[in-house]
Amino acid sequence: MNKLSKQQQERIGAIIGGAVLIMGMLWYFGVNAKQEELRRTRENTRAVLKTLKDAEAEMTKGTEIATQLQASSQVLAKREAILAPDRDAYAWIIGEINPFIQSRKGVNIYSYSQPEVTDEGIIPGFPYKWATFRLKGTGYYYEFGKFFADLENQFPYFRVQNVEIAANSGPGVEPEKLAYTFDLVVPVTPTSDTK
Repeated sequence: MNKLSKQQQERIGAIIGGAVLIMGMLWYFGVNAKQEELRRTRENTRAVLKTLKDAEAEMTKGTEIATQLQASSQVLAKREAILAPDRDAYAWIIGEINPFIQSRKGVNIYSYSQPEVTDEGIIPGFPYKWATFRLKGTGYYYEFGKFFADLENQFPYFRVQNVEIAANSGPGVEPEKLAYTFDLVVPVTPTSDTK
């Protein structure tokens, strides 16, 4: 084997050193920079995918919310169907209460007042108006107590208030029956132009 001269050894060392330096620079400025760019691209891709997933989840929630809103609107429409209408509440109450009364024995309602409609009622801040009807009738104590309970059970949004009970007096009346007056408070469904 030939021994290399000192000058040749220095040249080979310089070439190797230069090659290592060039490879290091290529690595740092080429490969490392591209790896850093690739890392940032991956992070951006992950962020975009997360945003896309979140948007899809929100869209799914929007569909669920729309479905819930539609179901709640249907329930509200069913409930509003049994409330007093904004127009002609007097005829409505007679039509609703008379069949109910006729199915009860020992109870007679002979007088309905015109409704007094107000914004203030049983529940503060309630979005509906309230119609208060003054009803008068006669009946046996046990029967009209049961009548009031059945009335509030069959019409859950109606409330009986200001019940006044007195002895039933006058010619041709049954002394066992009592005369009573009470207020029937009913929520009023607003017309579509006032909602």
